[in-house]
Amino acid sequence: MFDNAVGAGSPPEAVVETMTAVAHARFAELFGTAAAASYLALLAEQMRDVDHDEAETLIRGEASAPPPFDEDMSAMDPSWIERDPA
Repeated sequence: MFDNAVGAGSPPEAVVETMTAVAHARFAELFGTAAAASYLALLAEQMRDVDHDEAETLIRGEASAPPPFDEDMSAMDPSWIERDPA
């Protein structure tokens, strides 16, 4: 969907912003506003940690590496989309 929207001439920033807003609204609808807010706080904390690690790497003059991804530690239940909100 992203590639199609950008390919049709939409600015990538606007597409990401719109998709994020829609995803957050749907998440809040399914799980409640408190869960959506908690999830956003968790994401912000993870992003802060990545930024901090990247800054330390630059200060030390090392080449930056992609952040590690642990498939066993998912930020959320991968089957959330299949749950019935009722």
